Amino acid sequence: MVNIVKVSRESNIPLIGTIAFGIIDRGSNLIQVRATTVCNEKCPFCSTNANNFTIHPNNYIVDADYLIDWTKEVIKFKDCNDVEINYDSVGEPSSYPQLAYLISNFSKIPGVAKISMQSNGTLLTKEKILELEKAGLNRLNLSVNSLDPELAKVLSGYPIYDVEKIKDLAKFIRTTKIELLIAPVWLPKVNDEQIINLIKFCKEIDCKIGIQKYEIYKYSRKMKGAKMINYYKFYKQLNQWGKEFDIKLKMGPKDYNIHKTKRLPTDFEIGQSVKVKLVAPGFMNNQMIGAAKNRCITIDKFTGSLGSLVNVKITDNKNNIYLAKISR
Repeated sequence: MVNIVKVSRESNIPLIGTIAFGIIDRGSNLIQVRATTVCNEKCPFCSTNANNFTIHPNNYIVDADYLIDWTKEVIKFKDCNDVEINYDSVGEPSSYPQLAYLISNFSKIPGVAKISMQSNGTLLTKEKILELEKAGLNRLNLSVNSLDPELAKVLSGYPIYDVEKIKDLAKFIRTTKIELLIAPVWLPKVNDEQIINLIKFCKEIDCKIGIQKYEIYKYSRKMKGAKMINYYKFYKQLNQWGKEFDIKLKMGPKDYNIHKTKRLPTDFEIGQSVKVKLVAPGFMNNQMIGAAKNRCITIDKFTGSLGSLVNVKITDNKNNIYLAKISR
């Protein structure tokens, strides 16, 4: 049974420092905002191994107002008037119960020019789409990996996946003010033909397509039969498909108006010793989350009692995502 950790103002869990929830600033005008880790699918190639309670015994749900207040502060710090809030997740973003409320309040923050969101689409309805349109959602990145009904079920790990419903939903989104981008993962040797079909579908309904490269990480699921290729081969194939179907497939930051901005300062250096208070169990087994200087620090290969003070040594600090090991 998975444990749900509720992240609120009262929990004293900071919203910067972890990959699983909160806010991630990578030094551009796009910030990633994550309200939940919950996922309803179990894709066999998932880079985060979502919806696997053996790997991830804890899921997180962040209080909406708490997340909104933190987001306001980050955007105020970045001091630019064209911030894009990309509402995404290591799970399924649309599983969040206060989604429209969240989007609506994001849209009112000074400096926010665009709100985008990732989704597999299975929890969305036409009514919810209209609600999100009214709330201020500007772009929906829809994860669709196959138009073949049976392969779509396999690739989603979701036995009741209905690709016809997703296609109908995509067509409906095109009638709204929400920009649609279909975002499949190309799994070489598995869904090659389906990527071509998706390109044709996107041309048919006149929407963008952003093909993603299949990657394998330490804890990701590995798709049986799929071949991971290098970026040279990936972009070479995109160029080939682009010429064949007269469509732009190679996208970069400029295509989405993404540019460098002031980055949140790094609070802890690699090798630094820090005393932290344990505030939550970690996203993965044998992990704890500690807090110091209003930042989360994930402590690997360690369990302890909540509220305890422990000494740790920082092992990673990229993009203000802090990892540490216990310092004996």
